[in-house]
Amino acid sequence: MSAILYTGLHDATLELLKSGLQDGGVAFSEIRESEIKSLQATLARYSVLVVGEEVHNPVRVAQEAYAGDKHLSVLLVNDEQNFVRVKQSLQFSPFIGPTVTCVSNQVRERLVSIVQDAILRSEQRRSFQHIRKSVSPQMDLNASVLDKVRGDYTAKVLEVAPIGAVLVSGQGNVLTINAYAAHLFGKTEREILGASLRELFPAEVQPAVQLFVSQAPIREPKKVFELRLQEQVKYLEASLAQVNAQRADGLQLLIINDITATVQAQQHTQAHLEELERMNAHLTRLNADLDTFVYTASHDLKSPILNIEGLVGLLEASLGEGTQVVAEELKHIKASVQRFKNTVEDLTEVARIQRSFEQEAALLQVDQLVEEVKELISFQLSAAQAQIDLDCSGAPQVHFAKRNLKSILYNLISNAIKYRSPGRKPHIQVKTWQENGLFVLQVQDNGLGIPANKKEKVFELFKRIHVHVKGTGIGLYIAKRIVQNNGGSIQLDSVEGEGSTFTIRLKV
Repeated sequence: MSAILYTGLHDATLELLKSGLQDGGVAFSEIRESEIKSLQATLARYSVLVVGEEVHNPVRVAQEAYAGDKHLSVLLVNDEQNFVRVKQSLQFSPFIGPTVTCVSNQVRERLVSIVQDAILRSEQRRSFQHIRKSVSPQMDLNASVLDKVRGDYTAKVLEVAPIGAVLVSGQGNVLTINAYAAHLFGKTEREILGASLRELFPAEVQPAVQLFVSQAPIREPKKVFELRLQEQVKYLEASLAQVNAQRADGLQLLIINDITATVQAQQHTQAHLEELERMNAHLTRLNADLDTFVYTASHDLKSPILNIEGLVGLLEASLGEGTQVVAEELKHIKASVQRFKNTVEDLTEVARIQRSFEQEAALLQVDQLVEEVKELISFQLSAAQAQIDLDCSGAPQVHFAKRNLKSILYNLISNAIKYRSPGRKPHIQVKTWQENGLFVLQVQDNGLGIPANKKEKVFELFKRIHVHVKGTGIGLYIAKRIVQNNGGSIQLDSVEGEGSTFTIRLKV
């Protein structure tokens, strides 16, 4: 039974592997990242080590595993964000052998076949090592010994090895071959024995095979060949080693493995990553174009709105008292212009947020910012007889862009007053604290609350849940964008008829 040793896997990745390998009699054993060094002596019990997305130092873990067992397959599973970085790091890190492979979790179900291939590779390497140890370097390979090699190895070792194995003479002729290798080439043993090794391969790759055999194992101990066999493309990985280095015409052992599934999975993954990069670049351009359009349009609209506002004022002055009908119409026109003006100002603020991801941050006193916001809305606070309780003892300061944090506080506190319950005076609680290295800001009210099925909609642009109150539906959208642009999160907990609680977590 195969045994998988793993550490730091996402729950979804672990469940995928257990589900995909449940019929293969595979046992899973979990360890902590820090334990790998202490287990080096026992790594031979396992078929593969899977280093997951949550491991902080995957390359170091791979180095420690390789130091303990150079035949054990090690898979470094990464999310899309870290895949390229870790893969590049492997190329320049010392003490990393060919048994270590980096793979993205974006391959999803194909990860199961990659793990199965890794298990097979561990078995192949260990079988190959057993074969090499079994042949004594001091053995004089005379005819009788050669017969023993051909008979015993074919019957006992090569036939049961989960790899293709070919014993080749010093002249490059096939002395023996196991069933797995014969199946790979689509030929019978009778057709293969005595033939030249290069003749097993299609004509187009025979020169490359000849070059590989002449240079291995000194220069190129391993090579992948792309073959077209029986109208199918196959990728065969070949490794060649001398069985007896003391003999000028020493035997060579060719190990062949069909890695078609692995190569195709890697090609698919690479194509998928390239497509994601193209889509990401396209979306980035679209977002930039959209931000530019909103920014330009909002500013271009300001001038005609101001002109209309001025003309309405002149018209009102020139008409004087006028008739009641004219006065009412002018009143409606002025109200419409003001609403339009407010909307454009809000759009300008949205455009500012979209275009300013990295405003200059400063060390802010939260209580001072709250006081500034209270001054801005002092009339509304007084009219509503609102009470604001402030508790900043857990985190009195925060390093953040002042304008942005002030905008967040203004939108949350002013909304608490706008959407207050008619049956009670507004009671707003503002609290800050530290949590797992994050700055947490919480604003709680006892207002109207929000229906459970509409909680996510409150953060949408121009979305208003309570339409009886004047507004543009932009405030919470702006607050969320500021928070997300700075790598934070905003959470809403609300009970309709009782009130709402907004909890913001920011990286500091």
